[in-house]
Amino acid sequence: MRTLRLLVVLLAGLACAACPGSKRPASRVLLVGADGLEWHVLQPLLAQGKCPNLRALMERGAFGRLETMVPTLSPILWTTIATGKRPEQHGIHGFTDADLKQYTSSQRRVRALWNIADRCELASDVCGWWITWPVEELRGAMVSGSSSSALVEANWKPALIPGAPRQVWPAELEPEVLRIANEAGALDAVQRLARERVFGSFAEGELGAVEKKLMQQTYWSVQSDATYAAIAERLLREDPGDLNLVYFGGTDVVGHRFWRYYEPQAFHWPEDPELQAQLAKPEACERLARAIPNYYEWFDQMLGRLVAAAGADATVIVCSDHGFHAYSTDKPNPLFVTGHHLDGPPGVFIAAGPGIARFGDATRFVQQNELETAASILDIAPMVLALLGIPRGADMPGAAPAGLLDERARAAAALAPVPTHDTGFRASHEEDVPEEMRANYVERYKQLGYIGTEDGASPKPPR
Repeated sequence: MRTLRLLVVLLAGLACAACPGSKRPASRVLLVGADGLEWHVLQPLLAQGKCPNLRALMERGAFGRLETMVPTLSPILWTTIATGKRPEQHGIHGFTDADLKQYTSSQRRVRALWNIADRCELASDVCGWWITWPVEELRGAMVSGSSSSALVEANWKPALIPGAPRQVWPAELEPEVLRIANEAGALDAVQRLARERVFGSFAEGELGAVEKKLMQQTYWSVQSDATYAAIAERLLREDPGDLNLVYFGGTDVVGHRFWRYYEPQAFHWPEDPELQAQLAKPEACERLARAIPNYYEWFDQMLGRLVAAAGADATVIVCSDHGFHAYSTDKPNPLFVTGHHLDGPPGVFIAAGPGIARFGDATRFVQQNELETAASILDIAPMVLALLGIPRGADMPGAAPAGLLDERARAAAALAPVPTHDTGFRASHEEDVPEEMRANYVERYKQLGYIGTEDGASPKPPR
């Protein structure tokens, strides 16, 4: 019994030692994840005066390439960003486990940033992050990023599904969250956003079956990104956390689906009849080419609202898990995936606010495309902990890059690391996704026109 009491005291002491005092470099941290955001797409937009909110963060803070790892799979990378751990440590190795079951938060073996903050009596608001279903109980709020292996070929990105269990914490927040999800996810709202923000309007007969399918598969991310942005903005304005995380998936989806139109000179498919038929409609191709930059601009607008809601005293970090480039350039991919990241191209890192030093010359980048490496995805979690005044775990392979931090944040980053933040963390276990949850996903896809109509005809594109 005495040994047990000593162990409890020791563990409590370690927890206290890991937690911030009365002062910390950042009063509030907003971490925004944009899947697949690519510098080569962003640079010409900035040169044209587009994406002003990202440009403003670059002008007053730090930016550069963010090194990633292989395999560049979203569930792995976003869990690494949230935990500071490699996949062999955190236990998430892809979209599905060895039994081909989709991963859940119950299988994560280590504490994420929100668990560490909670342990230190700090509140976190988490919206749409990968592998957060079922939600975890914590100070603050969590709106999970759910997914469904039943729809992997269409668009396997996090979403909120009315009727699915354990998507929202605390429970009393669920009615308001689902109200926002229902409004943002209504078919007419999704089609309007797709038309106004991403694709523009197309007349009947302008698009072939492939193009219609690609557009319909993007609707899922349009609804999800609009939903999570609205929920996160509401939380930031009304009850912000000390730590706030928001994930956007659409920047990745349009990269996969529309790179063939964005960079046509990289592709050589002379014998593909569908491609030749579409190339005979150059005006439609030119508008489809705008889908990727249009989505970047829309993301920038959503980011601007989040930054404004977070307040001038918030430290903002924007990052992507990887970059993008042309893929399957010699022959069509069976899924019409024409942009990819299998070889781990670096992503985007941008940060500004209290605790962040100046790193990078925005004007030089925009004019000459000169860019330095700022950090790696393993450095994000230690950096966020430093901004919150919490020492990193010694078992975190990365570290907060000193060149990105001001003097006060560098001092916090230099705190002696604790052995680990994972002592006493719950044992991981498998948790089956309920069948009704899978059914809800399929039904939602049907409602948005992904799967087709009863007679097998392709649904009409947004007009």
